Amino acid sequence: MKVFGITAPSTGSGKTTITMAFLSLLKNSVSCKIGPDYIDPGLETAVSGTRSYNIDRWIEGRAYERTLSILASSYDYAVVEGVMGLYDSGSPIDLSTNFYFRKFRIPYILVIDCSKTAESTYYIAKGFLGKHCIGVVLNNYGSEKHLHMVRDEFVKHGIRIIGAVPRDQEVVIESRHLGLHTGLETPDVKKKAQQVSKHLDLSFIEELPEIHNNDVPQSRPSSEKGINIWIAYDRAFNFYYASSLDYLENSGTLHYFSPVNGEYPEDPDIVYFGGGYPEIFAEELSRNRKCIEAVQNSSESGIPVIAECGGLMYLENIISTDTGEYRMAGIFPGRVVMSKRLTLSYSKMIAEQNSVMFRKGETVYGHEYHYSTTDDTSPKLLRNIIGRGIDGKFDGLSIKNTQATYSHFSLGRYGKRLIKKAIEQ
Repeated sequence: MKVFGITAPSTGSGKTTITMAFLSLLKNSVSCKIGPDYIDPGLETAVSGTRSYNIDRWIEGRAYERTLSILASSYDYAVVEGVMGLYDSGSPIDLSTNFYFRKFRIPYILVIDCSKTAESTYYIAKGFLGKHCIGVVLNNYGSEKHLHMVRDEFVKHGIRIIGAVPRDQEVVIESRHLGLHTGLETPDVKKKAQQVSKHLDLSFIEELPEIHNNDVPQSRPSSEKGINIWIAYDRAFNFYYASSLDYLENSGTLHYFSPVNGEYPEDPDIVYFGGGYPEIFAEELSRNRKCIEAVQNSSESGIPVIAECGGLMYLENIISTDTGEYRMAGIFPGRVVMSKRLTLSYSKMIAEQNSVMFRKGETVYGHEYHYSTTDDTSPKLLRNIIGRGIDGKFDGLSIKNTQATYSHFSLGRYGKRLIKKAIEQ
């Protein structure tokens, strides 16, 4: 498998768009995203048709080291999109794109937004043109004259130009408070990627070294009982790690349902609500009483129900938005209120009690990314070391075999107890 990376001097430079454009050109390709992101991988999946995998040593632990090697047995190409700027981390350990590119010896392409510069573009890029940089993509140039002004300085210094993409509003993907619109909300995303791909040169591909699968994947849990795992997946809930879905897929039979469209889990052994935008679809979610009743019955019966971020919001009693207050599942008695304050952080916590996923005293690692707060006086599951959680000190709610947290987790790392609980039911 041939692998190359996409990075930039800063966020907002167009990394995701360029990654999608390359995926549209490469058959049997897969994308990976560095860091705890769901939106970019979802868009890239919509283009490639394959799950997009996160590479994140905070979230996954040592398992992150095997991701590319395992993928090499199934794909011919992998495009690895970086997070923020090349050297950005801001974490207790180095979690920058540069760390991962060096760790896996990934040659990379630098994407530079040149919309507000000309000859200076090269000098901005100069500090990012390391020995493993194979070239640049000049993004958002305004005219042919402008492009020549930008390009000439790179040519003069012997830097390979892999692409030059003109400014074009037709290929822009709209944004909202958590980032770009998701792949489910952008039906023309593949067409947009193909449009951008016309400005890219793939001649560098043959020069890339091959990565082979020299690793044996860790054994996955298997159950004698064919457990049914129901996953909420629609415009309201679609933030899931591919590694978590892989883990669940190897543990039972996956069924997807849409709470927004009136669907509900039927005879589940596990119900899983990921993150997303329940606040935008609160009215539709509140109207789907069959789903609410099914989740309530599952929780009351001790069937494992796990919920992360948007899922936590759904399991609370009320979501309050600008358009009104909406009753949700009410597994927990809290009230969710949307906020203009962004909570964005890796999280590190200690389990204060046993739950469907964690043992008391266990240290767990995740991340949180939300614009809501929850007023819930229920006993909390996790004590924060890093992160804000529900009230600044704690995160997580737990009753019977139901668990809801603002933090997102890798089920490949923390799912064994969950599967065991499901088998025991």
